[in-house]
Amino acid sequence: MDSPQEDFHAPSSSRQPALVERVGLFGGTFDPIHLGHLILAETALDALHLDRLIFIPNGFSPFKTESPPVAGVEERLEMIRRAIRDESRFSVDEREMIRPGPSYAIDTVRSLLGENPGVRFIYLIGTDNLKDLEKWHESDELKSLVDFAVLERGCAVEFAVESLPVVHRRIDLSSTEIRERVRGGLSIRFMVSNGVYDYMMNRGLYLPQSSDANI
Repeated sequence: MDSPQEDFHAPSSSRQPALVERVGLFGGTFDPIHLGHLILAETALDALHLDRLIFIPNGFSPFKTESPPVAGVEERLEMIRRAIRDESRFSVDEREMIRPGPSYAIDTVRSLLGENPGVRFIYLIGTDNLKDLEKWHESDELKSLVDFAVLERGCAVEFAVESLPVVHRRIDLSSTEIRERVRGGLSIRFMVSNGVYDYMMNRGLYLPQSSDANI
């Protein structure tokens, strides 16, 4: 398969009117949201000149059918709310969580564009997902509606993406690692925000008995 970067829709200042609002879209499972997510989001605000950024937790990812989220919908939403409450430029959108069936980015983008005419959306995609973009539902249409920017998280960009801006802030931290550390009785004290940590501990999230209940 040819490298997908040739078809990416890169930002073009020539077609954007002056003072257009630039809004980042940061999708993911966020199970749980951690400091790496927040650092990447803050870096993206500055590097991409975003006015604000929306966290979009998915309900059911078509790429993770064999590993659904461990924490429930309301639990993941509450952790995100607690994590971003001190940053006015961050918000969370729950439409993918309440939409039945798989979470498709194209449906979310169409909905957001209908509600926010004139806004330029920049969809943030991690290096770990970049290679699979061509497999996304209606990917060609999605690339015509939004700009893309790459989050260099955990691994380097494996191929040239000269047409795409790259947010350079590699964070070697993952939600999977956090869940595994909790199950193993190891500390995660400095991996998540204080509000998320307190919520996880009070709810007993990701402990061995909670994973079986799929809470």
